[in-house]
Amino acid sequence: MRGAHLFSPRPRHCVGGFTLLELLISVTIGLVILASSLSLYVASSRGSQTSQLETQMNEDGILAINLIQQQLKQAGYSQQIIPAAGATVMGNFAGPAVRGCDKGFVNAGAAFDSLTCATGRGSSAIAIRYEATTDNTYATADTPARATNCVGNGIDATTTSQAAPAPTPAPGNYALADNRYSVTDATTAPMLSCRGSEGAAIGSSQPLLANVESMRILYGVASRPSAELAASYDPMRHQIVGYLDASEVDALLSTRTLPTDTEDRWGRVLSVRVCLLMRSDQPVNDAPEGGMTYKDCSNVDQKGTDGYLRRTFTTTVLLRNRVVIP
Repeated sequence: MRGAHLFSPRPRHCVGGFTLLELLISVTIGLVILASSLSLYVASSRGSQTSQLETQMNEDGILAINLIQQQLKQAGYSQQIIPAAGATVMGNFAGPAVRGCDKGFVNAGAAFDSLTCATGRGSSAIAIRYEATTDNTYATADTPARATNCVGNGIDATTTSQAAPAPTPAPGNYALADNRYSVTDATTAPMLSCRGSEGAAIGSSQPLLANVESMRILYGVASRPSAELAASYDPMRHQIVGYLDASEVDALLSTRTLPTDTEDRWGRVLSVRVCLLMRSDQPVNDAPEGGMTYKDCSNVDQKGTDGYLRRTFTTTVLLRNRVVIP
């Protein structure tokens, strides 16, 4: 038709958008991804912290057990004395090399023969004795230099030689190391501490290593007191027949072959087995609710609920200065 216009409608453009269902699905997926990422981060962070604490605890444990081991290897040591007129070899020190208590000493500053044991709860304690020289201890800066005890203090040479029969010429006094190791502040800031002889008296206690929570000691004993200066091997004196704790050593039937019961009983000790329970320096973040499982020094499963890691370190040391090899 003339004058008529063809009408063609404009194309309609669809407006895009998310439906409510699509929006909810997107938000849910995002939250799942975020939760997974956070969980992975927390697990990675916890694993990194645990690994760091385990490494430090292992280093502390190795250092502590090596320190005790080094001291026990010297227990009973005495320099040889060769008299001018003969070939007999003797030593200054011939008394008991070690003495211990299962729950600690009542007074760790008492004389060796007067040490008494505490009761109740507590860790083992041990006194280790040997002749100290500037060769087997750190020397002081004095002139002349002196041997030192377990905390680095000088030891005056005030102990009379026990060599018998006395050689000619008579030996002078010597420095006797008498170091007492124990665990202190077990519940708050556990650490291995020591107090040692400074000559005529025992010095004050000083901390050595942190994070040592407890110590348990057993003693390998022979049937009779060792004869460390004997010329021949005697299985009754130099063969370990069992491991006992300190109270069991004190309860041994004395043979009275030595002047005192203490010398007789503790003179039978030929080896020492030490177990240290170490604790991590800090608790683990987000520790399991059930607690951290570990084995104690009796090899029994225990569970700590304070978040700290724990591990035992054990060594057995032969008192080589008290044994005659067959």
